[in-house]
Order: sequence, then C-alpha cells, then structure tokens
Amino acid sequence: MEQTTLHTDYRAVYGAWCRFRKGKQPSPGIDAFAYSLEANIAQLTLDIQRRTYRHAGYQAVILHEKKRRDLAVATVRDRVVHRLLYDYLLERFDSGFDPDVWSCRINRGLHKCLTRTQALLQRYQASYVWRADITKFFDSVDHRRLMDCLDRKIGYDPIALRLCQQVTDSYSVLPKHGIPIGNLTSQIFSNIYLNEFDRFIRHSLKPQAYIRYGDDFLLFCPNQRLAHTLRDTSASYLQSDLHLSLNPKNDVIVAAKYGLKFLGHAITENFAVVDRHTTKDIMTKVTTRNISSYQALPLIKSAQARLPWILLEEDPKTMFDNI
Repeated sequence: MEQTTLHTDYRAVYGAWCRFRKGKQPSPGIDAFAYSLEANIAQLTLDIQRRTYRHAGYQAVILHEKKRRDLAVATVRDRVVHRLLYDYLLERFDSGFDPDVWSCRINRGLHKCLTRTQALLQRYQASYVWRADITKFFDSVDHRRLMDCLDRKIGYDPIALRLCQQVTDSYSVLPKHGIPIGNLTSQIFSNIYLNEFDRFIRHSLKPQAYIRYGDDFLLFCPNQRLAHTLRDTSASYLQSDLHLSLNPKNDVIVAAKYGLKFLGHAITENFAVVDRHTTKDIMTKVTTRNISSYQALPLIKSAQARLPWILLEEDPKTMFDNI
C-alpha cells in the first residue's frame, strides 16, 4: 500500500467530527463542542499539526452484564481524534489482518463469525477444537509492544504515530499496560496487537482452521494430542511475546462432533442458538424499548415464545414510556 500520511487539515478533522457525531444522541459534551464548532475544530487542527495535542482524562463508567466492565469515556475533543486516527489505521492495517478475524471489521461481525464457525464444525467433524480467550485482555496490552506493532507499519508518519502514543499513554491499569474498553481506537488497537498472535498461529502452528473474534478464538486440530501441543505452544507465545495469559475458565479442548459454546452461543454443525446463561440474562432485560433487538437473536423456541408474555407482565404505568 502507498505510504500516505494522516490528513490533518481542517477538512479532515471536521470530517472526523461528522463521522463521530453521526447516530449519537445529544449530550452535554457534544452540545458544548458543537456550540463553538468552527473554533474548536480549528484549534484541534492546529494542535495536531503543531504536535501540541494532549489527550485529556476519562470519565469512568461501570457496566454489569455477564461480568463487570469498567469503561473509560474520553472527552468529545479526544473522541474526534480517535475517529480521525481509527479511520486512518483501519485503511493501513485491515487488509493485512487474518481473513478469519471477525471482530471490529467492516462487513464482518458476530453473526458472520457464528456462520463461519458452523461451517468449520461441519468440515472438520472428526477433529478437536481448542477454545480459549485471554484473561483481562484490554487491561493487559503492553504499551511498548503495541507501539512497536504500530511503528512497523506507520513509522514513516510521525504525526499519526505521535497521536497513537498520546492515546496509548492516556490510560493504564498497571504502569504502561492497558487500553480502555470505551475507546474507538481500542478496537483497532486490539486487532493490531493480536495480529501478532494470528500470524504465529497461521504461519508457525498451522492448524486445520483458526477463527478469532475479539480475544476469543478457536483452533481446529486433527487429534486431541496435537490440540494439547498447540495449546501449550500458543500459551507460551502469548506470555513471552505479548505478555498475555489464557483465561483458565474458558480454556477447553472438545470434540468437534459434539459442538461447542462460543461467543455466548451453543453451536453445532446444524444450528447456533444463544446459550442458556445468556438467554437467562436476556429474559431479565426485555422491555418495550429493546424487544425488537432481542427478537432478532437466535434464541431457543421456548425463549422466543416467552418474549411477548414478559412485556405483558411489565408495570402498566411504565410499559408505554419508551414508545
């Protein structure tokens, strides 16, 4: 790919603002930035070009889903920079990612990943599958290692590299470790960081098949013994080269013919449905506002049939508040 540099003129920064703003509900931060939009964009443009831009702090937000998630929400000004940087990095890196990486990429996503997993289970019915994920992946990303990965590809572009450094240094869990779950840039950073692992799997270990979504992944092997060997070799690589460790709760090897649990779904060669734990959680969250989203999920038939009845059990005083 031609070594084009990050566009940092007023038009480029304004375009990043527009892409950031699209589809978002008004908020005090967005409204305040938009109130003096031209002046804010002009100043941000100058700061980027003069290399005086400094990333501000974060607002902490805690979500409780399957597990607690600590989000870090940046200021609107910084999120415009994230958008500018994200689009630039996506263009530079995405074509070099493994074709079976399905997270945070255009025209991919969860449902296509599940369909691909089904196809692999059908193709390798006699094989074994190692399923695993990374313990606290976002908290464990090594800043220096991440910057090395970025430098190899965009080292010719000092402004882009400096912005990456600013975003990376803006957050840490341990000294020089961690990227915030709430950042748009963390999506592309995670794929760039784990691309090192993807390449090791493909070119060094060479399993029958490999698929990754976020930090969850599957390896298909012709026999159980080889699956254990590749598992041990992969764990050593993750620890020594990327300073990551496997999550013992999800580190399992299963026969492909029996199907598996992956990405909150129970998957076999013939079907993929939301697993029991996720289904139970969903049934406690259904409201008139979000039911259409849940109805589109591949829930088991009994759960699908139950959804409309849950709405009837809502408090009549609040049932129509969101319509």
